[in-house]
Amino acid sequence: MRLVLSSLIVIAGLLSSQATAATAPEQTASADIRDSGFVYCVSGQVNTFNPQKASSGLIVDTLAAQLYDRLLDVDPYTYRLVPELAESWKCWITGNVPFSPAPRRFLSKNRLFTPTRKLNADDVVFTFQRIFDRRHPWHNINGSSFPYFDSLQFADNVKSVRKLDNNTVEFRLTQPDASFLWHLATHYASVMSAEYAAQLSRKDRQELLDRQPVGTGLSSFRSTVPGSLFVSSATMGFGAANR
Repeated sequence: MRLVLSSLIVIAGLLSSQATAATAPEQTASADIRDSGFVYCVSGQVNTFNPQKASSGLIVDTLAAQLYDRLLDVDPYTYRLVPELAESWKCWITGNVPFSPAPRRFLSKNRLFTPTRKLNADDVVFTFQRIFDRRHPWHNINGSSFPYFDSLQFADNVKSVRKLDNNTVEFRLTQPDASFLWHLATHYASVMSAEYAAQLSRKDRQELLDRQPVGTGLSSFRSTVPGSLFVSSATMGFGAANR
């Protein structure tokens, strides 16, 4: 008897994504930064502002929620999964394996990276292929370590991540995993901009993806002083529209 041990997760209805600015972020904070953003004092050396590349602490606990969004969130009162970038999701039974989840997600189409471009399936596929596919051209940029996912051997259970249409992404797993959706609700699963990555590739500056971040969060990266300050500004009104 052959058992099909494949689980399917499809995310549809992607929220709008943020395009990257053509110019580099400013290197100085304006005098009225408290009216339009915040300054965070950093103790010690910070090598990345990408929570996927961090293990804990400042980047994950403090800054990730300001800069990025995830596909799902957890309601602090009911502890149930709720939409963030994903508008909704469903599960299918695949093959003859009992309780083999095949979740499918439908994502909101109103979330913005910047006022000029909406997030789409390409951003989600890029984000997770970079993490899970060891042959992906971006996997080894700034090191091949993704501490949270590596500690769970998460990539071993992800068979593929692919785009079905502009608002639908499919995650196919090698075997059922009831915790899969919960891991996508952590700050370690923040969604990056594929367009920004493409721009950096053309400039041969791929390392900046994790150091000068672009996300769909309520704040956008402005500048940093290594070992001292992180400066962020409100996302010009579209952050509030994203909520």
